[in-house]
Amino acid sequence: TMEEVKTPGAMEEEDKVYVPGSPEDLARFFAKVKTTESDALSAKHLDWGWKVLGPEDGAALAHVISKNKTCITLDLFVNEIFEEAGVAVGKALASNMVLKSLDLQQAQVGVPGAKAIAAALKANIPLMNLKMHYNHLGPEGVGAIAEALKTNDKLTNLDLGDNGMMKEGVQALAAMLQKNTKLMRLDCSKNAGLWGDDAMKGVLTKAGEQHDAARKKAKKLIPQDELPFKLLMEDSPGQMWSPNGFVNVVKYPKQRRPKTNRDEPVVI
Repeated sequence: TMEEVKTPGAMEEEDKVYVPGSPEDLARFFAKVKTTESDALSAKHLDWGWKVLGPEDGAALAHVISKNKTCITLDLFVNEIFEEAGVAVGKALASNMVLKSLDLQQAQVGVPGAKAIAAALKANIPLMNLKMHYNHLGPEGVGAIAEALKTNDKLTNLDLGDNGMMKEGVQALAAMLQKNTKLMRLDCSKNAGLWGDDAMKGVLTKAGEQHDAARKKAKKLIPQDELPFKLLMEDSPGQMWSPNGFVNVVKYPKQRRPKTNRDEPVVI
């Protein structure tokens, strides 16, 4: 269960402790996103990107995802909710039969969050668009998502950019593409395991071609089924995965001006 959390803010607020999911916790959350609970549970589009959401907001997000029966688009980009809240979001998704688009870019849900979201995808929820760029998924998290998509026939667009998927993640996605016929667009840009590795790019490209051929033969149920498959593999550095976690790679460090005597000309 989630631990009790303290709300950030003014000094007089710092000593307040909220039980996750309690009425007080929900009131805190809705004040944070500047909306009422009634509006949050009835909106068709919730634009909560850049709201400084964090681990303490997982229970409230799960509440909204579980209770809102009309929202088709939920934007949560650039909110570092991390693993525990990511799991809460994933579990809530499994019971949501309305949501079509979820943007979790830079949410940092990690492997546990990815596994919870994968379980929801395995349940074949109606989600069509999932953006998970820069979420610390690594090969294990990417593998969990890939495994779920072997049977999911709803998701059409998936962004897994900059997740340090490594070769194991690439191979998992290649295996998925040979079974899935619904996915229309897959973004694997800025991923260690593909960056600078022509052999692994070839593995994913070939799987993508087989996937596209299978899509053309498959029954067309929605307009997206008529479109050709698009595979993105932007060749630039991203996160590196190691057993101890991620190591961010900076290919071109900033050039710093050398320290000099103020009276001397600066030569760079």
